[in-house]
Amino acid sequence: NLTGRSRERILRAIHQHTRRITVLLEDIYDPLNGNAVLRTADGLGIQDIHVAENRHKFEVHSKVSGHASHWLSIHRYRENFQAVKDFRVRPEGIPASTKKAYESLKAAGYTILATSPRGKSDSLRALDITKKYAVALGSEHWGLSDWAMENADMLIALPMLGFTESYNISVTGAMILHFLAERLRSETSDWQLLEMERQQLWDEWTTRKIFGKKKA
Repeated sequence: NLTGRSRERILRAIHQHTRRITVLLEDIYDPLNGNAVLRTADGLGIQDIHVAENRHKFEVHSKVSGHASHWLSIHRYRENFQAVKDFRVRPEGIPASTKKAYESLKAAGYTILATSPRGKSDSLRALDITKKYAVALGSEHWGLSDWAMENADMLIALPMLGFTESYNISVTGAMILHFLAERLRSETSDWQLLEMERQQLWDEWTTRKIFGKKKA
């Protein structure tokens, strides 16, 4: 049975989680970076993570993610998967898994934000925070695929004031997600999960807590 403390902790987390912001990881090959994003998302109460696996399978490492994967809803897309061992090989063509993820996210009402230091970009401060946003993060070497960039709804970039051209993806994710999560909670009032969604998470989380069932 759950202790009173466990029940209180689970209920508090459920009431702090949101689906108004989500993350899409495209072909992340370094498990440390990807799992750091999972940890950040859970810490900010972001419930869903979408993973597009075109060339690299995403591996969950509980020690790095702080067991965040146990409490997040991870949605995987693996269409026409073709493994590439050398991450330096430039991706070409239409990434089927990314395309499927984009279709799913847009059908759910998300505006997809592509992160890139290249070309013209929009300011995070100028975003209409009443909309639902999916933050797309690309591989450590190439960033997002050309297709992902071209088919995103908006391009965003963080200011680079030094000599480096870009931040590590885990840092980029943390900075963007924190900024959006802070704006969401301070500027809107309807960011929480629906009652049906809360009940579903309660059932999943309490079952996992009691019986120790881990997500695949």
